[in-house]
Amino acid sequence: MNVVFSLILLAAALGCIVFLLTRRENARRSQYGPSGLSEFRTDLPLDDCFDRLDQHSPDDEFAYECRRENDGGFLLHLTLHQPTQQPLDTLYTLRLDPGRQTIATLIFIREAFGYKEPLFPQEMLDKFMQQKLEAHRTK
Repeated sequence: MNVVFSLILLAAALGCIVFLLTRRENARRSQYGPSGLSEFRTDLPLDDCFDRLDQHSPDDEFAYECRRENDGGFLLHLTLHQPTQQPLDTLYTLRLDPGRQTIATLIFIREAFGYKEPLFPQEMLDKFMQQKLEAHRTK
């Protein structure tokens, strides 16, 4: 009887540990919004956003490539954090929607070696979007 009770307690303890670890992982990912989504808004018209993304500068927060995909969206590939010269391999889907304000939506795809979240803080991405598009994060 004591063995059965001990096994039940052990199973309950393991269940609690798994539950707590899952919540911790979800909390870490939530800083990037649902499914790694970040939304920015800028007063720049859509064409100006495209022009600015085409212009690269050593003062940019990141060295990057931005190319159009077949579905009309863009793939934003961050390759280097300029201030620290840290190499990166981070991919985002970039979507630009025109309107009274242009909405730039970034959806995290992957980090090098298959990491499921960006290795750098959200503030760096915010700074990049501010530099390139004069955009502020809304989500």
